Amino acid sequence: MGSGPLHAAQGGEDTFVYTVKRSDTLYGLAQGYLIGPNAWREVQAANRVRIPRNMPVGYRLAIPRRLLKFTPVALRVQTFSGPVAVSGAEMRKGLELAEGSVITTGANGFVVISGADGSRIALPSNTRVKIGQARKYLLMPATDIELQVDRGKAEVQAAKQAPDSRFRVRTPVAVTAVRGTVFRAGYSEEAASSASETIEGEVAVAAGKAELAVPAGFGAAAKAGRGLAKEALLPAPTLADPAKVQTEVQVSFDFKPIERAQSYRIQVARDAGFLEVIAELQAQRPHAEFEGLTNGMYFVRAAGFSAAGLQGLEEAYAFRRQRLGLAADAGQAGLPGGFRFAWQSEGEGTSLFRFQLFNTSDDGLPLVDEPALGKPEMTITGLRPGAYRWRVGVIQTTPDGSAQVWLPFQKLTVGG
Repeated sequence: MGSGPLHAAQGGEDTFVYTVKRSDTLYGLAQGYLIGPNAWREVQAANRVRIPRNMPVGYRLAIPRRLLKFTPVALRVQTFSGPVAVSGAEMRKGLELAEGSVITTGANGFVVISGADGSRIALPSNTRVKIGQARKYLLMPATDIELQVDRGKAEVQAAKQAPDSRFRVRTPVAVTAVRGTVFRAGYSEEAASSASETIEGEVAVAAGKAELAVPAGFGAAAKAGRGLAKEALLPAPTLADPAKVQTEVQVSFDFKPIERAQSYRIQVARDAGFLEVIAELQAQRPHAEFEGLTNGMYFVRAAGFSAAGLQGLEEAYAFRRQRLGLAADAGQAGLPGGFRFAWQSEGEGTSLFRFQLFNTSDDGLPLVDEPALGKPEMTITGLRPGAYRWRVGVIQTTPDGSAQVWLPFQKLTVGG
């Protein structure tokens, strides 16, 4: 039996080679491990076995995998969010996915599927995947898992495969096979192209008669009738301000542009492993804005896409979301040269304010600088005629930490 990864990608391992042991008979093997009453005849003819009851020890039998008895490999929904659907079942955590199940994610829909062998499959937005095979054979300790990606992408962390096991991701134009690695495989309906990217280890990709071994840091793109093209993956975009506390109404991110990147995908998750992705955006430039994030700790990552449609490498950054807003106004206080300044903060936690007033004709120290104010107001009297600048800041503290916001300078004119 061919055992290389390229052989697996092509489907050449559809035949398993079994080495005959002492006391084995073709009848006994068929009864215990093969499907159908005539399976032994097919194996006998294919292997030219003369005496089914007396096969020599060490004889190698080529047995089609479709004839092998098996038990299902448990593939279960580990976590999901947003619009996710499974054919023939109600979506829920722990749902076991049988062969033939179709999983579909919509916009901002995400699902993670875990295998009993430790494998993990993450499906991002706008993806449709069918469970082609998920089985463990009785004749040998081998598993056979195949996914059919019809749209979108499957991000796979495959457990190390036992001998004769295989893990494959198939698209309409290519097949990606692994022995235990981290990779992505997807299909674009719009471009009618397949993309496979290796993050760790090595995968094998086959499209038509073309074959490629794709090591970590590289990807392979395929189009029907055009063969395969391999290229290095784009580097991970760098977050421009990783220490920024997200206080605005919209959470926003800017990544440094990547040379040769045609577009970007930016994701936000609750965990560093991105098992619980909660928001995603495809954009032409490395900038994203997200709404509806409550206070707490999150993670963000971005990837650039090459002209061939290959998704580049990613690096996760932690960030803290602490909504904090501030509004202020000023008016006369009814006293000579008296003005009342008032403000209001938005957010959770304990707030301390700071008020500053400057004379516009003096670039030096402020005329008034009051830190650690507990009340959202302040009255100043005795201001002489002239032009002034003032501003208010707030430091708000929650159990997760503190955040600070300053309002822009505002003008104040005191008449004579």
